[in-house]
Amino acid sequence: MKENKIAFITSIDNEDLYEKSLSYIRKLIVPNEIEMEIIAVRNAKSMASAYNDSMHKSDAKYKVYLHQDAFIVNTNFIFDVLNVFKNNINIGLMGMVGVKNIPLSGIWWEDFSKVGEVYDSHRGFTELLKFNEIKNKYEDVKGIDGLIMITQYNLTWREDIFNGWHFYDLSQSAEFIREGLKVIVPKQETTWCIHDCGVVNTSNGYEKYRNIFLKEYSKDVFPLVTIMITAYNRPIYFKIALESAINQTYMNIEIVVCDNSTNNECNNVIEPFLKEYKNIRYYKNEIELEVIDNFQKCISLSKGKYICFLMDDDILHISKIEVMIHYLIEDSTIALVTSYRQVIDENGNERGTLVATRRLFPIPTRLTGKRVRDIILKDKMNVLGETTVPLFRRKDIFGLGFGIYLERQYKAIADVATWLSLLTNGDMIYLPQTLNYFRIHGGQDQQRIKTILIGSLEWFYLVKDSFEKGFVDSENDLLILLKDWFEKSNYYINGLIRKNNLENTEEAKELYQAFNYIKTLK
Repeated sequence: MKENKIAFITSIDNEDLYEKSLSYIRKLIVPNEIEMEIIAVRNAKSMASAYNDSMHKSDAKYKVYLHQDAFIVNTNFIFDVLNVFKNNINIGLMGMVGVKNIPLSGIWWEDFSKVGEVYDSHRGFTELLKFNEIKNKYEDVKGIDGLIMITQYNLTWREDIFNGWHFYDLSQSAEFIREGLKVIVPKQETTWCIHDCGVVNTSNGYEKYRNIFLKEYSKDVFPLVTIMITAYNRPIYFKIALESAINQTYMNIEIVVCDNSTNNECNNVIEPFLKEYKNIRYYKNEIELEVIDNFQKCISLSKGKYICFLMDDDILHISKIEVMIHYLIEDSTIALVTSYRQVIDENGNERGTLVATRRLFPIPTRLTGKRVRDIILKDKMNVLGETTVPLFRRKDIFGLGFGIYLERQYKAIADVATWLSLLTNGDMIYLPQTLNYFRIHGGQDQQRIKTILIGSLEWFYLVKDSFEKGFVDSENDLLILLKDWFEKSNYYINGLIRKNNLENTEEAKELYQAFNYIKTLK
């Protein structure tokens, strides 16, 4: 390749538009040492094939692939382009407009992180589209719009799968990133070009190529999500839960299963899935772990940037991850996303809403961590959702540990403690649609007497520790919260203890101490 040569490559079907584009190219100032080449491709089968043919025919190191309706108005365009490339050999591809995150739909203009600027006529009139400011010489992006794509390295365009006129640009962006090269949008002191595209035509295979792009590049452009399943002696429910994870519409998922069963029934269920799905990792515990330890094992084995649990008797809505992750990607101050969950019975039939599972808000709602904590401490019930429901960042919990809140390990209400810990550093999004199905059946641990006693005691500590760490505003608020807990718990818990002859257990003794402590408050 000639180091001091730049080629302008265009696939054309409208000679008048191309002639106008050429008139702008001819006005560009060409550095003395630079040779310029102009290549027109007619009757191409696809944009990618046109660009491949031209790429192989030209010996220019620098290539500008541009639409016939793209007009370069920056006469210093060649100087500016070469200045960016020569100062960073790791930059492979450059465009006028790009996105820092590819939206889950694959439609780049739906993203809020767009950068760059261009005069554009896609709404039927020419206007300046100027997106988020680029503060340095350029901004790294995940994809650029195809109106102008500039390279300093040859990389084959994927005409094998993009044999039409859409998504070749995002595909090529992803290919450069796969090669370890940067894709960037430069800072423009004045707007470099006009894109006289008119209303965009999406009827000629757009949806087909969108789906091809998502299938091919989801693992490259979307963050990995780990769904962690804790299995325990419920093979029928486990299979249903596993299938709900496998069938998620979000395409970059790994599934980690930590099987705590005392038999091989869940192992037998998962074996055919392991052969078919390479994104499933299965671990059978050699000895039965404590429930909390099995949760923590799942976290330690996860690799996703975002993670969620799936209890083996619950079910995920097919679009749970796709809907929830949008909020975490777009806003780093969101610590947790949760939703309404539908209660189902042992046969999967929908049941009525429980007090704890009621729909909190009719529309998507953002709450501060403090507001959520106040609601939970006041109601003393898990209104955020059981272990299966929320989605959150792995880094926020990895060093913390599951079920730990203010340095105390919780067991019966470990999920509540975890959500509160996550929300000490961020806000929450609540979604009103059903994205999870919470199964209630006879074999659940929540129905065991000892768990009820431990859970009641842990609510006491949740309130008391929150006050001691300054999360409850005043002693008067503490008094109100603890007396409310006493009134709700005293009669019921005393009855359970006496009925089951548990007066001498450690849990009962500690509960009685808590009751006596509250009686001393004024």
